Amino acid sequence: MSLERLAEIRTVLFELDRKIKPLEWDSSRNQINEFKQKTLESLRTEQETLQQELNSLLQK
Repeated sequence: MSLERLAEIRTVLFELDRKIKPLEWDSSRNQINEFKQKTLESLRTEQETLQQELNSLLQK
């Protein structure tokens, strides 16, 4: 089960990264609206949570 979960987490992290990068680019150039800023924050939070879960699974 943990191998399946590791693969799933890595896939989701990859997809999140693809969503986050354009939003970060817009944000760095002050070309981001409030809705996209909130979306970026929630995606970063989700990414951090999944990264922590991935690290805990790798340490077992």
